[in-house]
Amino acid sequence: MKCHTSLMLTGALCLGGANAFAQTPPAVNQADAVKRQQELEKQLLQATKPGSVEMDAPELFQGELKDVGAQSILKVKQQRTSFEAAFDSQFFYTSNQNLTEDATGTTLFVNTAQLAYSPPPIQTSHGAFIPRVGVRHQWFNYGLGDRPASKGDVDFDIQTAYAETRWSFRQNWVAELGAEWSRLINHSPNYTTYRQFYSEWLPRVGLTRQVPFSETRYLTFSWQMNYHLSDSPDALLSAPPAPRNTNDRLDNSFLAAYTHTLNPKLTMQPYYRLMLTRFGGQTGRFDYLHTVGLSAYLTLHEKVSLRSFLAYEIRDSDTALVADYSKFDFGAGLNLNFRF
Repeated sequence: MKCHTSLMLTGALCLGGANAFAQTPPAVNQADAVKRQQELEKQLLQATKPGSVEMDAPELFQGELKDVGAQSILKVKQQRTSFEAAFDSQFFYTSNQNLTEDATGTTLFVNTAQLAYSPPPIQTSHGAFIPRVGVRHQWFNYGLGDRPASKGDVDFDIQTAYAETRWSFRQNWVAELGAEWSRLINHSPNYTTYRQFYSEWLPRVGLTRQVPFSETRYLTFSWQMNYHLSDSPDALLSAPPAPRNTNDRLDNSFLAAYTHTLNPKLTMQPYYRLMLTRFGGQTGRFDYLHTVGLSAYLTLHEKVSLRSFLAYEIRDSDTALVADYSKFDFGAGLNLNFRF
């Protein structure tokens, strides 16, 4: 009898532990994965953004440079604008919809609308500060083209407000500091109604180093640390109930990317990212996330670009109650960017 009671108690504790370690909604993990991909693209666009470029002028006559020294031609940057409106649409296949061991593949259609304000850079003796504030709305729609189309119950939206600043303090070095607030809302009980099921504050800090080999080839190394201050109302409905901040976590992300501009319109970028996550509300949980990918960017116009991408991701958790997983994504996207 005692043995039977002990087994029941052990099982209950294991079940309770499993619930406590499984609170992160799949939508949160999928949203984070898309966000990491978009941040990678933003780093590429910032690194290749045209600016004031100096180059040596040719000699007008033999020996001129000995008399007056090297002369430079300055390509003047266009007049800066302060507002940016952007729309991004990407469609891709993911082999693991819920990021679990029992993988289920589906398609995902993600649309992003964003409006940002960036005042003129603040020039200091230690470099330029580039502040930016904005709002963003994203729509995540699963299973488009599936037969039958039955993914509408897992579709969700994300609404975000953010503020950030970039500091170019040395040549090829950029530091970042920012914070954002996001909330995830699903379509419940029907698609025209909304219910918030997760929100978070996200302060972050980062450092990026560019190592150029030429005007068309360079390496990028970056580190970013952020902390998710989460609120999960549905955690109270689990058995046993979990704290609403059970998904609080600290991320440290390390990126190495190689960028090669094949011609003025086409750029290729293979990369590797390692992200280490420590959960504050789930004692002892530490996750390792490895991502290897390749992206290609095609500039159609100064305001229009296309991209294709593929990525393979592996999560390894040191907690047995958390499922490890792997997934493979591939797809394409379209970006429209307007400054005014």
